[in-house]
Amino acid sequence: MRRRTKAERKIIGEAMNSVLSAWGRPHLHSGISIRRLTKDIFECRVGLDERLAFVFIATPPELVFFFIGNHDEIQNLIRSRR
Repeated sequence: MRRRTKAERKIIGEAMNSVLSAWGRPHLHSGISIRRLTKDIFECRVGLDERLAFVFIATPPELVFFFIGNHDEIQNLIRSRR
């Protein structure tokens, strides 16, 4: 994350906060581009090219943000987890 500029890190933090405040309110999910990719992996758009992948863990309920990358990198991540 340190390789990113301060402005980029701010945008990523804002995207995380948007997910946290919209989580559990499905009508808001599309507004911030939350999409389910697998049973337990979701993504949200951070910018035009960047996406933030995160996992929702049901017990205890929490969101774990674990990867940021472009569309192809996220798809490779999902394929490697199968």
